Amino acid sequence: MSDEQMHQPEEFVGVWRRSVWTWGFLWRTVITLTLYVWLLWRRNQITVTTRRISQRRGNILGGSETSLSIENVTDVTVNVSALGAVFGYGDIEVQSAGSSSAEIAFKGLGRARKLRDVVFDLKDGVADGAAQKAKNEG
Repeated sequence: MSDEQMHQPEEFVGVWRRSVWTWGFLWRTVITLTLYVWLLWRRNQITVTTRRISQRRGNILGGSETSLSIENVTDVTVNVSALGAVFGYGDIEVQSAGSSSAEIAFKGLGRARKLRDVVFDLKDGVADGAAQKAKNEG
C-alpha cells in the first residue's frame, strides 16, 4: 500500500451475509413456521354452531374462551384492508345484548365476511343455509 492510500479516509465497500438459500436456513424456516402453526394458529379460532359463537384465544401456556348465544348477538362489524381484500382476511368484532364493547374480536381472520354472513343467517333462522354456505366456502 502506498503512503497516499494509507492517508485516505476509510470508505464503505459492502456487506456479505450467508445466503438464505442454504439448507440450514431453509430447515430453520420450516421448523419456525411449524412451531408457529402448532403454538399459536391452531389455538386461536372462532367456532360457530347453530346455537352459539365461541372464540378461543391462547398459546401453549394457557388460554381463554368466550361464547355468545347466537340470539344475543346484536352487531357484527367487519373491517377489511386493501391487502385483506386481496388475500381474503379481515378484522371482526361481535357485540351482544347488554354489552357496550365487542365481546369477540379477531384481527386477521380468514373469511371474516363469510363469518358475518353465517352469523346473521343463523340469527335469522336460516341454519341449514348458513351451515351449507360455510361448508361450501371452507
